[in-house]
Amino acid sequence: MEELYAQGDLLIERVPDVFPRGTSVRPGTDGMIVVAEGELTGHRHAFHDVVTMFRDDNLARDIPSGLYVGHVRVDAPQARLLHEEHDSIALTKGTWRIRRQREMEPKDVRLIAD
Repeated sequence: MEELYAQGDLLIERVPDVFPRGTSVRPGTDGMIVVAEGELTGHRHAFHDVVTMFRDDNLARDIPSGLYVGHVRVDAPQARLLHEEHDSIALTKGTWRIRRQREMEPKDVRLIAD
């Protein structure tokens, strides 16, 4: 069974466990690991719980360019992804891949003729 969550413009999916590699994301001065920040509002998708966030483009070859955010490894029973405008999401122990959703544009729609 696939586990998939959405929080605002982010999609979070459980993936097979991998050892964290690539570029690590360090906690900010407030101790939060910021996954994404709104350009206009400044609202953040962030973990206050201890997680390991890393970015390895080799693990995201199937994601369209510019949409890959990173991977998060949760070693505790759970970690909560917080946001000021959305409900928090409790991610259970394991590895999760995070990407942005994008809005469909008219050029993305293909009509299929019978």
